Amino acid sequence: MSKKEDIIVTALNLFNRFTYGSIGVDRIILESGVAKMTFYKYFPSKEKLVEACLIRRNENIQTAILGELETYRESDALGRIKAIYSWYVNWFKSEDFNGCMFQKATVEVLKQYPSVIHPIESYRTWLHNLSEDLFLKLNVSQPQVLASMFINILDGMTVYANVNQNYEQIEESWSYIERLVSLDQNKDELPAAS
Repeated sequence: MSKKEDIIVTALNLFNRFTYGSIGVDRIILESGVAKMTFYKYFPSKEKLVEACLIRRNENIQTAILGELETYRESDALGRIKAIYSWYVNWFKSEDFNGCMFQKATVEVLKQYPSVIHPIESYRTWLHNLSEDLFLKLNVSQPQVLASMFINILDGMTVYANVNQNYEQIEESWSYIERLVSLDQNKDELPAAS
């Protein structure tokens, strides 16, 4: 592993477990085992490091979710949406879960480090596009709206899981997502409002 990689892996681990503000450059240098000059050669500021960590986190999540989707047929759009949902639920139950690094960055450091908006938006755009494409395959009338609702549910579940480990309650959210899809798909069969 390269020195740059050592720094990113160490910083990702620390930022995930703690707050961005509580982890200083000196601790990252110490725990990654690199010289201060080496650190600053790759990351001239903490902002650049946080940005690199969020880019890496985005890559890791995309790889993991796309890996989950490979186990479902392309035509099984609802199964693939549930696979995304299940990936999140399984992540909440993992030892690695300490909340969402993108949510934490938005709250903790976005004003201080404005460049971190780019990896945050990149992650959210990717997830929205993926979800919207799957909802589109379900022949719903407003796939972009359902995709936004789905992501809002995932965001809410993530916040909830960080403070309350009642996974049974979290897992019940899936039935509401299915109901939203079913209602949208069958909207023409519903009686008109009088």
